[in-house]
Amino acid sequence: MKKIISALAIGAIVAGSAFADMTVGLNYRNGASLFKYTNKGADARTADDYGNVYDYSGYDKNGASMEALNLTGWNSGKDSLSLKVAGDVFSLAANIQPTVTSNAVIFHALTTTITPGRFTFTAGWNGDGLMDMRVKTDADAGNEEGKVFERFKLGSAFNGSDGLCANNRVSFNTGRNFFALAGYDLRIGKGKTVNMQGSLMFDREWDSSAEKNDGNLGWGLFVTPKIGGVIDAQVFVKGILKGAAGTDKEAEFVTGAYLKPNFLPILSDSAVGGSVVIRDGNLMEYNFDLRAYAKVNKNLSITYYGKFAKLVSDDDTGYLPCDGAVVSAVGDCTAFSSSQVLWNMIAARYKFNGTVTGVLAVSELTDLDDGFNNGRESADGTQLAIHPHVQLYAAKNATISAGISASFGGIGANKDANKDVDVIINVPVLLRVKM
Repeated sequence: MKKIISALAIGAIVAGSAFADMTVGLNYRNGASLFKYTNKGADARTADDYGNVYDYSGYDKNGASMEALNLTGWNSGKDSLSLKVAGDVFSLAANIQPTVTSNAVIFHALTTTITPGRFTFTAGWNGDGLMDMRVKTDADAGNEEGKVFERFKLGSAFNGSDGLCANNRVSFNTGRNFFALAGYDLRIGKGKTVNMQGSLMFDREWDSSAEKNDGNLGWGLFVTPKIGGVIDAQVFVKGILKGAAGTDKEAEFVTGAYLKPNFLPILSDSAVGGSVVIRDGNLMEYNFDLRAYAKVNKNLSITYYGKFAKLVSDDDTGYLPCDGAVVSAVGDCTAFSSSQVLWNMIAARYKFNGTVTGVLAVSELTDLDDGFNNGRESADGTQLAIHPHVQLYAAKNATISAGISASFGGIGANKDANKDVDVIINVPVLLRVKM
């Protein structure tokens, strides 16, 4: 895979030298785990008559396991190479990722943009998404987002929900779609603008297999007014027709609003808001997000993310609307099923000098189910992930992050489950080159 990236990078540099309006970007990230210790707490519901506790694979949950030098054992992102050819009006952008299994390359994104005047037209394929209001930079996350820092985007916290990444302008959730997006910037006064965008989405991955072609169709409308230095806002609605070709379609809507109060002197950036998911006229889910970023001084910054998300049972079937209602875990904990969760994350970043930065990130995820909800037993309690690490700026575009990650699962779990706390200690090292 690395040979593919190297060959693509060399080819792109050669092409870039031939076209003055071409830019080349490289994003390489490898997260290794130097050492990992796992001790999963006992769960009385799975114990046999002799008190032994096993999961379905036969692993003794009361025992500890250790692993050393897993080169992909920590939050490894996918390598990518981006190319962009731009003119005054027209631009073409591609994001290419190699695949490990087939030694081939795939297009993670391939888009064409035309910008005549205040209009913008973009169409193509996007495997990532276009989202605003995230209150995040790679520097704040220490280049280690995902497991601890930004475990969830704005919107739903439940896998399978179309409310994931609620304000994603080119996708139903986190899926890969073909799309067309049109926008217009309306200027209504000095420092006052309203950006209006509309999109069409076709849920078909760049793959011929039936599993990746759901046949869902959708559209989106996004209105983003901005009053310079005072407030930014975004109001949106997305409509989705769910169902494979030849079957009856089911209508679903994802709508919400987010606000950035730029007038607060204590905060450098912030966002607050929420979204709902409505299917066939029934409320299926609602969630709220609060994000804040404070630049305390030139060296210290603090980031906070908070989320409450709740699924609402379908009155007709009594089942939760998402497949399994699975919630991704924080840190190295285990994913679980729930109908309502609370997530909080706070990270402090201190710049010691131009080479060394220290980051302390703490993330907690709490299952708010009372033990039984819509026929689903909940015994997951609170997950806690603590990740202090140091980020070294080895070169202009390269950083190395190293530290310790401590994850604790099942804190305060439902007493009927008689579950001990899971403990996972990880020593990760992450190398990232971004240019």
